[in-house]
Amino acid sequence: MSGFRLIDIVKPILPILPEVELPFEKLPFDDKIVYTIFAGLIYLFAQFPLVGLSKTATPNVNDPIYFLRGVFGCEPRTLLEFGLFPNISSGLILQLLAGLKVIKVNFKVQSDRELFQTLTKVFAIVQYVILTNIFIFAGYFGENLSVVQIGLINFQLVGAGLFTTLLAEVIDKGFGFSSGAMIINTVVIATNLVADTFGVSQIKVGENDQTEAQGALINLIQGLRSKHKTFIGGIISAFNRDYLPNLTTTIIVLAIAIIVCYLQSVRVELPIRSTRARGTNNVYPIKLLYTGCLSVLFSYTILFYIHISAFVLIQLVAKNDPTHIICKIMGHYENANNLLAVPTFPLSLLTPPTSFFKGITQQPLTFITYSAFIMITGIWFADKWQAISGSSARDVALEFKDQGITLMGRREQNVAKELNKVIPIAAVTGASVLSFITIIGESLGLKGKAAGIVVGIAGGFSLLEIITIEYQQSGGQSALNQVLGVPGAM
Repeated sequence: MSGFRLIDIVKPILPILPEVELPFEKLPFDDKIVYTIFAGLIYLFAQFPLVGLSKTATPNVNDPIYFLRGVFGCEPRTLLEFGLFPNISSGLILQLLAGLKVIKVNFKVQSDRELFQTLTKVFAIVQYVILTNIFIFAGYFGENLSVVQIGLINFQLVGAGLFTTLLAEVIDKGFGFSSGAMIINTVVIATNLVADTFGVSQIKVGENDQTEAQGALINLIQGLRSKHKTFIGGIISAFNRDYLPNLTTTIIVLAIAIIVCYLQSVRVELPIRSTRARGTNNVYPIKLLYTGCLSVLFSYTILFYIHISAFVLIQLVAKNDPTHIICKIMGHYENANNLLAVPTFPLSLLTPPTSFFKGITQQPLTFITYSAFIMITGIWFADKWQAISGSSARDVALEFKDQGITLMGRREQNVAKELNKVIPIAAVTGASVLSFITIIGESLGLKGKAAGIVVGIAGGFSLLEIITIEYQQSGGQSALNQVLGVPGAM
């Protein structure tokens, strides 16, 4: 491969960039389970508040990406301010560009694979640096910060980003299962769901030192016994409060989770037979969710880039002045609940409506634009991804040929043609369904929780499938058999 290649720019950085070494030998199944669990736990315990911020000053700039945080495990004003977004987006975008031949890389060559992995890591770290300084100079962490404070915030957020990147790389290098960033993100989403439902931590919500439980169910129980609320008022508050999780959103999230769980079992089973042994027949399943949750992740990745770019122009350049020409063209931010920076028209077109009925009656253009964006980007990505990710009809047909398998009643030469009638349709249809579920959920006012639970459930099932395959390949030899009391365990 001659000429300049983007991956070559990281060659000088390769020797000095921290890297996780490959394991010397294949790790046992139980060791991978331990690494996978502890990677998620370490990330969860890293949600420390930032040091060096003024405790008395109230920042004039509120959160501009509030509805995107639940998808990428971002916790505001902590070490995980930007969560896993740089890691997920860098891997997703660069792999897509490589598959579309925009980035020249030969994955059959080990040196090219190493350079591509290094480029992905560098891109993630650069994003941490850029995002950190955008938020600093926009005033998100407070006005008139000293040089020491700026340096300290950079050290914490970029350092946490590098640590997160290496933590995900531990899983990627074979110490755990599947993609490290996806596994950690799934654990975070699941933990947030539990915290939003059963969280007992008390959060100050009023000026009279009044506190409420984070968990919606715990808040209901406390509300029924509260002295400053009536019995009916406690029930209404548990279902309607908008400053903390409420039971309405929890029920909707659980309903979405059940629907996505059901969709995981929807598949088309193609009858296959062996070309090497007579009478050996089976079925080859093609799942409806062929590309999993990646289509939703891609849509929200693009949304993240759009809103960060708009935040730079509106807040950094125009200072959020409604009279500025940029704000007249793109809109400006209005504060809500002293926490969220809600964009106005036309930037608001790419944010989910605050409620479904309001979206239909008062914000129809926002509902239509947001829905069209999620649907179109998700379908486009699914169509491209199934063709370039090694799971296209042609790739599956080659796998069939290597394993001595063909479709029942079809010649071996026509297998790819027949598979091409099913796989692209499954990928696009699955992406459409997940996008539709996300749109409906977000339009009900879930502020990112709908997309988050779709990604979490789909990612969890993908992880479970990989673990099951690894377990079967290990011959079922695992100490977990004894722990879980599996019959027949030694």
